[in-house]
Amino acid sequence: MSAILPARGRAELCAPHLPAPPLEHPARPPLVVSYGAGVDSTAMLVAMWRRGIRPDLILFADTGAEKPETYAYLPIINAWLAAVGFPPVTVVRYRPKRAPYRNLEGKCLANETLPSLAFGKHSCSLVFKVEPQNRFVQAWEPARLAWDAGLRVVKAIGYDSGEQDCRRRRKADTASAKKVREGHVDATRYAYWYPLQEWGIDRVECLRLIALAGLPVPVKSACFFCPASRKSEVVWLRDTHPVLFRRALRIERNARDGKHGLSSVAGLGRSFAWESLQHVPAGAVVDQVECLRP
Repeated sequence: MSAILPARGRAELCAPHLPAPPLEHPARPPLVVSYGAGVDSTAMLVAMWRRGIRPDLILFADTGAEKPETYAYLPIINAWLAAVGFPPVTVVRYRPKRAPYRNLEGKCLANETLPSLAFGKHSCSLVFKVEPQNRFVQAWEPARLAWDAGLRVVKAIGYDSGEQDCRRRRKADTASAKKVREGHVDATRYAYWYPLQEWGIDRVECLRLIALAGLPVPVKSACFFCPASRKSEVVWLRDTHPVLFRRALRIERNARDGKHGLSSVAGLGRSFAWESLQHVPAGAVVDQVECLRP
């Protein structure tokens, strides 16, 4: 993609990307967008449209535990996608073969534990987001044709050019390099592209692009019981969606009182239990966090 549009702005902070071949090439690989329905991935779609780059597939992995605002955003973005001639969002989900649960909340309750992120791991994202998308792509004819031709499917990831996402990018590149060394099949199937970083688009510019497209700003994309939530976000959930907050507390208590217990973390917040925020006044919780409302 860099052959079409040069990088600018803060892109120099980020690691080298794996570019896709020019769009006009007759044998170009398919371009798949990993859409999270949050600010960055929405801005990525807008930025692609403004540059005349059309994805072939847009995938959203539903963990079964997204915020109501995220589910409500899908028809909004689909209407915009149709208006600009992009394909609609394809929703994929985790489908266990034998497990007694069908979503991340059910898994936590059944296993009497917290999401793996609470323990500093990322298996919940791999199982409920990455794997369902990969499974869909594996059965998708354009991908199969590309692989038969020795091409890799290009996955567009919505990491902006801010320092935090550049760190996430470097970790992702390290994981990809490990797959190459180990001969993992994904290394021959996928090339990862980070257009927001290539184009020097940070968080502020993401918000501007969304506004220019006439779209509302989506809320932060994450499970309603995500351990990465800040205290203000937990209080927002408590006050905006009390039923979801109580469900999150059920997960936390179930893990605390379950067969494994919680010896290494305090609760869903890792260093703090969400239960401790049940009665804290909203104005008493202040941290540096993006606004959850448009």
